Amino acid sequence: MSEGQGLVPGFDGEELPLVPERPEESIEWVVEVYRKQKLKKVSHCLDEILGKGKRSKSLIPLVLLDVNPIMHRQSLLEQVFPAPRIINEDLLEVNRLKIMLDAGSGMGKTIFLKRYLETLLQEPAHPVYCLPVYFHFGDLPESGRFDLFRYAVNREIMDVVLLEQEDNPDLILDEGLLENTVNAIFNYGKCQFLLDGFDQLHPQDRFQFFMESFLEDNAFRSNFVLLASRGFNFGSLSTDAVVKRGEGAAFQMAFQKIDSRQSSAYLGSASKNKKIKDLALFTPELLEVPLLLRMIRELSENELLEGLKNRLEIYSTWFRFKMKLANPSADESWVESCLDQLGEISCQLMTEGRQQRFLDVEPGYEKSTLEGKEILLREGNIVPWWKDILQETKRYWEYRHPSFQEFLAARYIQKDDRWVEIVRENCANERWHEAIKILAGGVPGKELFDILIAEGAVMLAGNSLAEAGDLPREQDLLIRQLLKYQCKETFPQFAQCRQVRVEHVIQYNEPVYLQDLLLRLMKRKHRDSRILFSVIELILARHGMNFHQLLDTFDLEPLKNLEELKEFFAEVTDREQVNKAVLKKFGEMVTIPEGKFIYQEEMDEEDKVLLKEFSIMKFPVTNALYQQFDPQHKNRFPQYSFDNDQPVIGINYYEAIIFALWMGLRLPTEQEWEKAARGTDGRVYPWGEAMGYEKGFANTCDFMTCKTNPVMDLEQGMSPYGCFDMAGNVWEWCMQKNASKHTTQRIVRGGSWMNYLVHAKCVFRNSFDPSERHLAVGLRCVEAPRFTEVESDDMDDL
Repeated sequence: MSEGQGLVPGFDGEELPLVPERPEESIEWVVEVYRKQKLKKVSHCLDEILGKGKRSKSLIPLVLLDVNPIMHRQSLLEQVFPAPRIINEDLLEVNRLKIMLDAGSGMGKTIFLKRYLETLLQEPAHPVYCLPVYFHFGDLPESGRFDLFRYAVNREIMDVVLLEQEDNPDLILDEGLLENTVNAIFNYGKCQFLLDGFDQLHPQDRFQFFMESFLEDNAFRSNFVLLASRGFNFGSLSTDAVVKRGEGAAFQMAFQKIDSRQSSAYLGSASKNKKIKDLALFTPELLEVPLLLRMIRELSENELLEGLKNRLEIYSTWFRFKMKLANPSADESWVESCLDQLGEISCQLMTEGRQQRFLDVEPGYEKSTLEGKEILLREGNIVPWWKDILQETKRYWEYRHPSFQEFLAARYIQKDDRWVEIVRENCANERWHEAIKILAGGVPGKELFDILIAEGAVMLAGNSLAEAGDLPREQDLLIRQLLKYQCKETFPQFAQCRQVRVEHVIQYNEPVYLQDLLLRLMKRKHRDSRILFSVIELILARHGMNFHQLLDTFDLEPLKNLEELKEFFAEVTDREQVNKAVLKKFGEMVTIPEGKFIYQEEMDEEDKVLLKEFSIMKFPVTNALYQQFDPQHKNRFPQYSFDNDQPVIGINYYEAIIFALWMGLRLPTEQEWEKAARGTDGRVYPWGEAMGYEKGFANTCDFMTCKTNPVMDLEQGMSPYGCFDMAGNVWEWCMQKNASKHTTQRIVRGGSWMNYLVHAKCVFRNSFDPSERHLAVGLRCVEAPRFTEVESDDMDDL
């Protein structure tokens, strides 16, 4: 007998049999089963949403853009006007474990994630990230800590794996062992998380989760994470430090805007609908948001689109179609009742200032807002017939697109006898503009537009033109006249307004009404500086004067003598209306004495230009000073000019003219501007020579400041007469004799923060379209005789 025999009962010298490994203990088996079962689930889900076998027709291919800060050196123009790189590689190849996708409502981020999940499951498993998991944060309980997230994700994976028992009844799985294996998969970094609805978390939970998983701890270990969310912030918990760290915590992506070629291909014959094109010119999202494109296509495919004249009719028809499709036995009165109840809630939320389009902190609306409305909410869930209009999580609900709320509110207001009062109270509030635009398709156009114009909401009136029915000719002409000098790039929908002739506006509008309206629009309460040039043009035309001819000849005295404009000109000296300290600080003038100077490159004595004495503003017009003129003005490019002492930018030539008049001044001529900048000795820059590229003299793109500077900063760069920022910072508008007769452009001088130092030379000339609101153009004004230049023939008389 050997030594081993007899020590173990039944041992006869053969090897002991090993206990077979249970399948749920095998990572490979769990991954394989999960992928098989999950593919069935996600494919079934997508078939329900998009239609079985209709993926290619139902989906608009969404292009991903790399919107991360560029780490290599870029020109300033590349920073201001970035051209994001299209991401062609697989997301697993971007060399970052954490990716954030920013996508607005209706852009299809959920379908994108599920389609991406399906693709990952159809292809061979990735050698590292072999377990792709889709998870929606709305499924988390209150207090969305990372440990709760881990528990919920584990449960999701286990539930999918346990489906294998339905296919194989003889299979018995131990959930405890299965959970251990799932934890091992996570710990080994084999998961690929596709996370949706981060914006649906409560702000405090959102902040805590972000800190735990993205900023402070490596909670996700080496697993791959793709987090898709609508734009959000953390509210009062957010600090500059958190925002800065958050920007670098993950690889940033966004969807490329859908272009006209893509939308036309998707819509097919519906893309030729003229009314849709007209509406999209005033509301571009109609042809840029996949959800709204799907709405238009469904109406077209079901022969419901033709004859619809505005968004009120389009949305109403589509809502009815979807609700009857979800509840075929419903009659028209039931649909009306449903829409009325949700419309009442939508209007109430807007009245409370809770417009979904502007929510970036709160995760939607509490379900308590729907309580007692069984037609909307049953047993804590949104009823099924709203599935294409509303979406929900365990605690919150929201509209699938902000325009759905605006349509429902507009529809409700349309039926309210107080609609005139509601419009008058809210038309100055930007948050109500889209709802009022939609409302324009359902109320008497003349009455609505009378209110908007009288309240100074002329831009809103113009943007509502496509929604309204036929307006009286006099009203249509008046609105287009008031909008005729808008920037063609910013407001392409108003480009045709330039064809309106002021004589026709006066001819068709009743004189007393026109007089009262123009006086009302000149008052500070209703002032919109974007339309004041058009208003004054009308006032002058009623007195037989042509505004452009007066400007061509620098003849501004007739304006100051008009009774209608006396109150306007008197404001600047009224201590109750303007802040005199601001005027004194930023409106300071310096005197330019009479005498000759070298203009441009003409160095010969006989070519020098003689100017009479005049005064010019020491600084470019600042945000604070412009705000005194137009209290409703909002900084147009706040990223580049935001403080009170920075120059106002984005002001077009027509607005600059009116501001100068309000100050009791005018814009400088090129000769006046150049003498104030370079003095009499023909210097290249206001301070003399270039001084190399030394900082402290001028704000140009050579120094990559990437924004405007406070106007009092660069003292070293002062001109001989003490003017600041005559080189760099912002271009400044200048007047020219007979400009309207000879050119469609207007001259600017001085260079800017966006241009090179060579463009800031005192002699350098540039030009822009007078309606253009450029982010590097500002102004300064002069107090001067009508003509300061003394012609050579008149010199002997001096």
